Amino acid sequence: MNAAFELVVRTAQGRVKLLAVNAADAATARAQAAQDGLQVLGCTPRTGMAGRVGDERTARRLGLDVANLCYELASLMTAGLSVVEALRTLAAKERSSAGRAALLDLVQGVSEGLPLSAAMGRHPGRFPALVVATVSASEQTGDLSTSLRRYAEHQQTLRALRDKVVGAAVYPLLLLAVGGLVIVFLIAVVVPKFAVLIESTHRELPWSSQLLMSWGQFAAQHGAAVAVAAAALSTLLVALTRHLVRTGARAAWMDSVPVIGRTLRQFRQTQLYRTTGMLVRGGIAAPRALQLGASLLGDADRRRLDHAVRLIHEGRGLSSALLAAELADPVATSMLSVAERTGALADTLERIAQFNESRLQRSVELAGRLFEPMLMIVIGLVVGAIVVLMYLPIFDLASSLQ
Repeated sequence: MNAAFELVVRTAQGRVKLLAVNAADAATARAQAAQDGLQVLGCTPRTGMAGRVGDERTARRLGLDVANLCYELASLMTAGLSVVEALRTLAAKERSSAGRAALLDLVQGVSEGLPLSAAMGRHPGRFPALVVATVSASEQTGDLSTSLRRYAEHQQTLRALRDKVVGAAVYPLLLLAVGGLVIVFLIAVVVPKFAVLIESTHRELPWSSQLLMSWGQFAAQHGAAVAVAAAALSTLLVALTRHLVRTGARAAWMDSVPVIGRTLRQFRQTQLYRTTGMLVRGGIAAPRALQLGASLLGDADRRRLDHAVRLIHEGRGLSSALLAAELADPVATSMLSVAERTGALADTLERIAQFNESRLQRSVELAGRLFEPMLMIVIGLVVGAIVVLMYLPIFDLASSLQ
């Protein structure tokens, strides 16, 4: 079975470029390139697009903030430093040993004659394919500093949009956590003590109170087992939450969740439009730019995007292809149709992203205004029901004494 390899090669004219080759192994890939008259400078396995594209968080975990690096590199180059001098300056001030090693490796690669994009391409896990593609396109136009600054601003915009969505979810999650802790405290601590007190009266209780007091008696008799089970359940919930954040947010079933699914899909498509606009402005063809942004989408939308790209390769226009793949609404389709006639595709894609961002912000605010009161009502009803069921026997006992 063939695998994909990414080769850094030098042509007969002395030009260095990246080349994707499918071969059984690295040696076969090198041999294929050599048969075409190319000198192979490097060969690395090419990982899947979904795992490489736009993964700024993975790059930061590996010790390097790529967006900040691009901004600083662009600033130094604008001040008159060469690429090698700017990279050496950034490596000297880098505190992280892993980040410093990556920058020094870039210095070595560029000093050996590799383009900056090819040097970055040797570290696909640390340098996302988005920045590699942006740098590669700018090397052909000779506007590297502008492209680096554009990429940094693009990432800052995506982070701001992501922070808005996350910030809107903080208060409901905090409310849910506090309400859950109150309910757990009542059930695990208060109810068992009331159960022991009520049991001594030997009075007949309503069935709902009997059910609650039975739980209280069980918790009082098996306190250690209940504590271990609660700790295990908490650990499981934390693990499930982390797994959901890493993978589930892009799973197909999330799109079917009312309100949340539609908002997540709109958020992901907004990222796709803005990323595609940034890449098209840098000189990358629209089909390739869409493929580079595929990992920003969920599983279902990624399959739709593949279908849209196939339609474009078959001769369909961008607007009709995205509409057929259900990745563009009527407003976006109309704007893209105009852009195909005027040629202002990059500007149109960014305007669509801005339009979607405004709609997304309104959707998030509306969802928050609806969800927060509903959550407070549910938590209040649960806490109130537990308190009432605990105090019903006491009320009954007080009535009998009177």
